[in-house]
Amino acid sequence: MPPRASTIVDPRFAAELRRLREARGLSLRQLAAAVNHGKSLVHQLEAGQTKPTVDVAVRLDDALQASGASAALVIDAPDGGDRLAYVRVRPRRVDRAAADALSDLLGGYRRLEDAVGSGPIMGPVRTHLSTVTDLLREAPQDLLPRIVDVAGQWAQFVGWLSIARGEVRAATVWNARALQWATEAGNTDLIATVLSFQGHHAELRHDLPTMIELSRESRRDETVNTALRAYCAGQEARGLAMAGAATTDVLARLSEASDLSAQAAEEPLSPWGYWYTPSFFAVQQGSVWRYLGAADSRANDRALELLTAGVAGVSEEAGGAEWHGRNLVHLAVAQAQAGDTAAARETLSTADSIALAAASRELAREVAEAVHHLRLSAMP
Repeated sequence: MPPRASTIVDPRFAAELRRLREARGLSLRQLAAAVNHGKSLVHQLEAGQTKPTVDVAVRLDDALQASGASAALVIDAPDGGDRLAYVRVRPRRVDRAAADALSDLLGGYRRLEDAVGSGPIMGPVRTHLSTVTDLLREAPQDLLPRIVDVAGQWAQFVGWLSIARGEVRAATVWNARALQWATEAGNTDLIATVLSFQGHHAELRHDLPTMIELSRESRRDETVNTALRAYCAGQEARGLAMAGAATTDVLARLSEASDLSAQAAEEPLSPWGYWYTPSFFAVQQGSVWRYLGAADSRANDRALELLTAGVAGVSEEAGGAEWHGRNLVHLAVAQAQAGDTAAARETLSTADSIALAAASRELAREVAEAVHHLRLSAMP
């Protein structure tokens, strides 16, 4: 019998349930009766002692007339289904369909991370990665290249989640493993992705020379996906701006990133790069102008324009992702540099809420650094 899909509960659910119940003027007993459950269950849910199923969350949402807001905080994680359950106990029977199922499963987790952040999904993702690495030892020779490729993709995602959570050692280990497997599989897009994310990790460690070099290296192969090359050029431009490079050098890379992103907009997005949208690139390019805008009000005006448009274009489902929180930090800095400290405080408060809900130490650190740097003494 295949394992049931695991349920992922947003950390905000318990407090939101209590807030909605009290706002409706209902007692624990009244709400429990409305959903045909005992009072003790509702109490345990509000205390965070019990996790709700999706069905219970939907019934509570209906009883509280929350229009789906609280039910959206409880999600069934992707499940690999019968084939993956079979493969777990009989790894020598792995076939191409199972490899495809693992790839599809990863796509589901990528999108789930956009909704709930890295914290709630880290455990299940690591479990699946363990299954994939076990298959590497048992897969038939003719299927091994495909399994290596899938393993590289899972390792890259765990590396990304580790970066988001500030787990430096895990990020370093899994990105290195992903690069090894991507190279073995000959997947140039995955190689470029890992290099670019290693560059992003270097940025968070304030190692700008490494960030710039890895960003440059990741787009050296012109056969790499156009959207990915646009991302890498934009990341290099930001690294140059942060390092205080000549403005002409920064603008040259920024122009390249802009041209590539415009070209990418005319091409279909790949499944692994669904996030490379016009709003994504607006934020990335705006972050570069934000650094240039520290000494140039016209550059900051451009930063504010791009960052505002990019943040506004983020889907509702991705509003709780750590990467969206980082984008908000960039926007807050541009707002403060423009003299709008009230807007900057409000934006950073939203980013801080995302960090708290996603249990992201890394994002919380970035928010705190921005508050200190901008001398924002109070948060709303």
